[in-house]
Amino acid sequence: LHRLGLVLLVPHYLVELLFHASRLFYFSDENKQKGFTLWALLFVIARLLTLTLSVLTFGFGLPRTENQGFSLGDGNFNVLTIRMTCLAAICLTQAWMMWKFINFQLKKWREHSQNQASKKKTVSPKSKPHKRETTR
Repeated sequence: LHRLGLVLLVPHYLVELLFHASRLFYFSDENKQKGFTLWALLFVIARLLTLTLSVLTFGFGLPRTENQGFSLGDGNFNVLTIRMTCLAAICLTQAWMMWKFINFQLKKWREHSQNQASKKKTVSPKSKPHKRETTR
């Protein structure tokens, strides 16, 4: 499980590194927001990669190994209940992170649309004064 944990942590922390680098670039110049778009895309890909690797490892890889059984002294925890518990924990963690990500993106999208609507209201073209036609 140590190797799987390391393999799953590498994409997670690479995406987090990109996020923090994007924040640094944003603080230096507020017009640079391309890093956040790349981060959002890679965040979703990293979550899907994590889920895929977890299911393949816990569902198909570990059940085929020779040493099936529980042995605390040998460090062997390759039994169905522990495998499914670990898989459920990983899936729940990924679902929680995606839930927070989606809520964050929706909040950001709503704020952006409200800002755009308020800008349109303040910059709306003024109605031209009509010339009064005098009838004689």
